[in-house]
Amino acid sequence: MKSVFILFAAALMLTACGQNENKQQEQTEEKKVIVPPGMPVAPMPRPQSPELIQPDIQTSDPQQHVLKLEEGQPLDLSQLMGQRKTLGEQVAEKIDTVRYQAEQGKADYQYLMGASYEYGWGVKEDDAEAMKWYRKAAEQKQKASYNAIGNFYRMGKGVKADAKEAMRWYQLGANAGDAQAMLNVGNCYFYGMGASKDEAQALKWWERAAEGNNAYAQSQMGDCYLYGLGVEQNPVKAAEYYTKAADANIANAQYRLGLLYYYGQGVAADRTHAKLLLQKARDGGEKEAQEFLKKNF
Repeated sequence: MKSVFILFAAALMLTACGQNENKQQEQTEEKKVIVPPGMPVAPMPRPQSPELIQPDIQTSDPQQHVLKLEEGQPLDLSQLMGQRKTLGEQVAEKIDTVRYQAEQGKADYQYLMGASYEYGWGVKEDDAEAMKWYRKAAEQKQKASYNAIGNFYRMGKGVKADAKEAMRWYQLGANAGDAQAMLNVGNCYFYGMGASKDEAQALKWWERAAEGNNAYAQSQMGDCYLYGLGVEQNPVKAAEYYTKAADANIANAQYRLGLLYYYGQGVAADRTHAKLLLQKARDGGEKEAQEFLKKNF
């Protein structure tokens, strides 16, 4: 039973906005916010002080955003917990116990049962069943379930895509203290999705999520400080945020922190450490890291 408690506690911290194709290896995929058809996507400003960043750091594609909007995927716990099994594999092994506890009305297990149906952990993927269990958990004010329901409305999984309804659920989760929901509230404000576009509000919620130790939000705040998006450009602050996110295996943070170490911006130059970070980012699916390594090492 103790191991199951560890499982759902880990899931509460790490399970949130998932895409259908990302199952148990999400940390190896590039993470992008899914915007329902017809929803506006705000253009990103270019860096205001390009002299701070070496040319190699800047994207050569004018359509590519300098700020990588993250959405918080379940992480592979094999490294974080010192185990060889993914979170999904661990849950699948305990699925009967998880289901029993969920049927007994325990909200945290109801949430974990919803995640199991969403990602196919020990059961066949079923969005309707996932939503059923998420709603049961939400009725008991299980805060992470609010965010999960918001994801379904945002992506149109099992329900009609509805940006305003997604924002409503995200806000419930954010107000309850769920850092993943805070991240998504910020994304909604940034895009003007389900709410009026408000980059100041977006930054506020991203910062709150980062303060709540959400690694994806920390990576986004690193981008904001690196490029001066909504805040004064500050590579030292950028490095601080990136370091926290990189320690949690966020590939974008590992890549950009590696560049800061390579060029000695915001941190003391250390190309050995830069190479290590860039290799981790490459292994995490960051294509730009692979290109930089080929060119510079």
